[in-house]
Amino acid sequence: MAGFAVFMTVVTYGFFGIAAACICSFILYRIAKRTVSHSEISDSHLPKAAAAAPFLGLLWLIAALLIHVQISNRLAHQDCGLSGDPYVTLPNGFVLGSHNTYDGYVVAPGYQTDVAVTGPGYVRSIIDLQWKNGHFTGTQFDFKSSAVRRFDFNTSDLNIQISDAGPTTWEAANDSAQTGEGSYWALYKQYRHTWPGYILLLLIVSGEGAIGFWLWRIWKSTPQGTPDSSDS
Repeated sequence: MAGFAVFMTVVTYGFFGIAAACICSFILYRIAKRTVSHSEISDSHLPKAAAAAPFLGLLWLIAALLIHVQISNRLAHQDCGLSGDPYVTLPNGFVLGSHNTYDGYVVAPGYQTDVAVTGPGYVRSIIDLQWKNGHFTGTQFDFKSSAVRRFDFNTSDLNIQISDAGPTTWEAANDSAQTGEGSYWALYKQYRHTWPGYILLLLIVSGEGAIGFWLWRIWKSTPQGTPDSSDS
């Protein structure tokens, strides 16, 4: 479901991006055509460049986002910020994430989460989470018993100790997991790198600025005048 949500988000923004590029392209083309001297209009590259600039800008935006994804995944070892399955890699190599943004988990390097809320090398369905002295401690929601369970996950030997804490509902457990004071999201935010976002901003500004400068140079070097009424 998370993958489908990301796909629909990309399709939606892509549709509006193409629509905006088409509108800007038409407007810039008409302005450029009115700006060029009528005697030079057949030889001028300005109208074509003006029409192409918005689409070049859109292509660069897509390229910058793809680069951002690779930087986030391969260098920062975290999600890119657009995923429905966010995660960060902690300094000890364990991954803290949330399947579908609601199912918090901690998993050891080389292990994967499974259906059970606790298994070899992982704990999921987390409500509260603390990391101290090589131990992940907190609470999780057990769907089978509809109860809260306390856990102690020893990162040195991957031993997990479980104890019952009492009955609850999924709604109450999820509210605490998402907005509670000890929510696992606090640890997620603490270890999430912000520098990939600055690189993305730099890529966008530099690339779009270069396209704008290229168009400006063509505009300034083009003889200007007023075309006849047939061009209006």
